[in-house]
Amino acid sequence: MEDFEVINYSDTPSFFDKDGTAYKAFGDAPATLIFIHGVGMCKEIWQPQVEHFSKNYRVITYDFLGHGQSLLKKDKLTLEDYISQLYNLVNEIGVSKFSIIGHSMGALIAVAFALRYPEKVDTLIPINIVFKRTKKAQDDVIMRAKDVLKSQQIPNINQTLERWFKNKTSPYDLLKINNVQGWLKNTSPKAYSEAYYLFATSDRVFVNNLSNLQPPVLYLTGSEDPNSTSLMSEQMAQETPNGSSESIEGEAHMMAYISAKKVNPIIEYFLNNTYNTTT
Repeated sequence: MEDFEVINYSDTPSFFDKDGTAYKAFGDAPATLIFIHGVGMCKEIWQPQVEHFSKNYRVITYDFLGHGQSLLKKDKLTLEDYISQLYNLVNEIGVSKFSIIGHSMGALIAVAFALRYPEKVDTLIPINIVFKRTKKAQDDVIMRAKDVLKSQQIPNINQTLERWFKNKTSPYDLLKINNVQGWLKNTSPKAYSEAYYLFATSDRVFVNNLSNLQPPVLYLTGSEDPNSTSLMSEQMAQETPNGSSESIEGEAHMMAYISAKKVNPIIEYFLNNTYNTTT
């Protein structure tokens, strides 16, 4: 079992920056980690990472636009809007340099931010990121985003959960899957569809750009993730000057949440080694 008694995440209050971004901060160490969730999720999904890393780092989690407690202030969002949200947040709370751990859509935001503001990023860990989807795979995701926007409902939640949590059936697993189901059901369909559409199209933004990434990067995914594949992470690592990749056997899309005991040590090892060589 995870050490969820160390910090009661739900009892820690959220703060809001001047733009309406909800965030939580833990720990007071000099080095800062910022975690970015994926589409349909919220900052609470990083509880296992907060529990683990706040002992040695300052840890910040936040809700990206229209998710969780953060506001959705306009229609037709671009990737730049999500980059600006993080930029404004860190400037307001006085964090000048940090490491970013992003999951899925959050991983796309993390890479885009590091390309835009390399001077702010110590290290970068994109988890379950997508890259160079096939045309059919991209069309399928775009169609889903359009369906959500039209119906104002998030469809096929059970099928999504089956894909995200492949072969996870223990009572402990089912409890965590139920948490994710609740967050997904409570997400604004409007905000979901805006983010999901970008998720469908933005992976090609990085084609021929990854050579410009300056910080050490670890692309981390699971062998059972059918959409954010090990091959994608390997390709991105090959195109990144200081990039590496790792695939966790038997894990799928939500591995950071449901299998934190596997994921956290890998993140920790990477951070320890990169901080020791770059500071």
